[in-house]
Amino acid sequence: MEKIASCLNELLSDLNVFFRKLQNYHWNITGENFFEIHEKLEEYYDCVSKEIDEVAEQILTLGCQPLGTLKDYLENTKISEASNKKVTSKEIVPILIKDFEILLNKFTEIKECAEKEKVYITNTLMDEYISSYSKKLWMIKQLDM
Repeated sequence: MEKIASCLNELLSDLNVFFRKLQNYHWNITGENFFEIHEKLEEYYDCVSKEIDEVAEQILTLGCQPLGTLKDYLENTKISEASNKKVTSKEIVPILIKDFEILLNKFTEIKECAEKEKVYITNTLMDEYISSYSKKLWMIKQLDM
């Protein structure tokens, strides 16, 4: 259980930094496709907010402690923070693709570990995330950048 909880805490860190990045981009997006991207970023960070809570509760269900500070998240994430500046969709789409791929890899890693340890509730949750993020990744790759 400790290995799964540790991986889930890494995911919790990734999701928290990704949430902040999405919100930062939402606030700072300019230029072409503004309305489409602005709305999509809000949709994404609303979903990530829900996932943050689900992952933290999953850690608690395993009898472990979820990370809860920004310091902890920044020390345990593979997602880089966004700069506080105006950005265009052409700048952020490749970054978002990379972040979605990082998260998909983490979901897969956790799923494999949970499957091996027979922690089926975590396994099922990762299936949901893999399906959701695979579709999001496919969709964002369709933007003509």
